[in-house]
Amino acid sequence: MNNITKAVKIIGGQTKTGLLLGGIKQASVWDWMNKYGQAPAKYIPRIAALTNHEVTIEQLLADHEQNHQAKGMQQ
Repeated sequence: MNNITKAVKIIGGQTKTGLLLGGIKQASVWDWMNKYGQAPAKYIPRIAALTNHEVTIEQLLADHEQNHQAKGMQQ
Protein backbone atom coordinates (compact mmCIF):
# COMPACT_ATOMS: atom_id res chain seq x y z
CA MET A 1 0.00 0.00 0.00
CA ASN A 2 1.37 3.40 -0.91
CA ASN A 3 1.58 6.19 1.63
CA ILE A 4 -1.05 8.40 -0.01
CA THR A 5 -3.56 5.58 0.43
CA LYS A 6 -2.65 5.30 4.12
CA ALA A 7 -3.03 9.06 4.51
CA VAL A 8 -6.44 9.14 2.81
CA LYS A 9 -7.69 6.38 5.10
CA ILE A 10 -6.51 8.28 8.18
CA ILE A 11 -8.06 11.53 6.96
CA GLY A 12 -11.40 9.84 6.39
CA GLY A 13 -11.74 9.01 2.72
CA GLN A 14 -11.19 10.39 -0.74
CA THR A 15 -14.02 12.93 -0.71
CA LYS A 16 -13.05 14.35 2.69
CA THR A 17 -9.39 14.55 1.68
CA GLY A 18 -10.26 16.47 -1.46
CA LEU A 19 -12.49 18.89 0.40
CA LEU A 20 -9.87 19.56 3.05
CA LEU A 21 -7.32 20.26 0.33
CA GLY A 22 -9.45 23.03 -1.10
CA GLY A 23 -12.04 21.32 -3.22
CA ILE A 24 -10.04 18.68 -5.07
CA LYS A 25 -12.41 16.24 -6.77
CA GLN A 26 -12.75 12.76 -5.29
CA ALA A 27 -11.79 11.30 -8.67
CA SER A 28 -8.47 13.14 -8.55
CA VAL A 29 -7.70 11.75 -5.11
CA TRP A 30 -8.58 8.27 -6.45
CA ASP A 31 -6.12 8.83 -9.28
CA TRP A 32 -3.37 9.75 -6.82
CA MET A 33 -3.98 6.54 -4.89
CA ASN A 34 -4.61 4.08 -7.70
CA LYS A 35 -3.26 5.48 -10.96
CA TYR A 36 -0.19 7.48 -9.93
CA GLY A 37 0.61 6.00 -6.52
CA GLN A 38 1.57 9.39 -5.15
CA ALA A 39 0.14 12.75 -4.19
CA PRO A 40 1.17 15.88 -6.09
CA ALA A 41 4.18 17.36 -4.33
CA LYS A 42 2.45 20.67 -3.64
CA TYR A 43 -0.13 18.92 -1.41
CA ILE A 44 2.28 16.75 0.57
CA PRO A 45 2.87 19.09 3.55
CA ARG A 46 -0.87 19.65 3.98
CA ILE A 47 -1.68 15.94 3.67
CA ALA A 48 0.90 15.09 6.33
CA ALA A 49 -0.61 17.75 8.60
CA LEU A 50 -4.13 16.40 8.04
CA THR A 51 -2.95 13.00 9.33
CA ASN A 52 -1.39 14.68 12.39
CA HIS A 53 1.88 13.47 10.86
CA GLU A 54 0.94 9.79 11.25
CA VAL A 55 2.00 9.76 7.59
CA THR A 56 5.01 12.03 7.33
CA ILE A 57 6.20 14.30 4.55
CA GLU A 58 9.15 11.94 4.10
CA GLN A 59 6.85 8.93 3.67
CA LEU A 60 4.73 10.76 1.11
CA LEU A 61 7.87 11.81 -0.76
CA ALA A 62 9.01 8.17 -0.69
CA ASP A 63 6.06 7.35 -2.97
CA HIS A 64 7.63 9.69 -5.55
CA GLU A 65 11.03 8.02 -5.17
CA GLN A 66 9.57 4.51 -5.52
CA ASN A 67 7.68 5.51 -8.66
CA HIS A 68 10.78 7.16 -10.12
CA GLN A 69 12.86 4.03 -9.47
CA ALA A 70 10.18 1.76 -10.93
CA LYS A 71 10.05 3.82 -14.12
CA GLY A 72 13.83 3.71 -14.41
CA MET A 73 13.78 -0.08 -14.24
CA GLN A 74 11.25 -0.29 -17.09
CA GLN A 75 13.51 1.56 -19.51
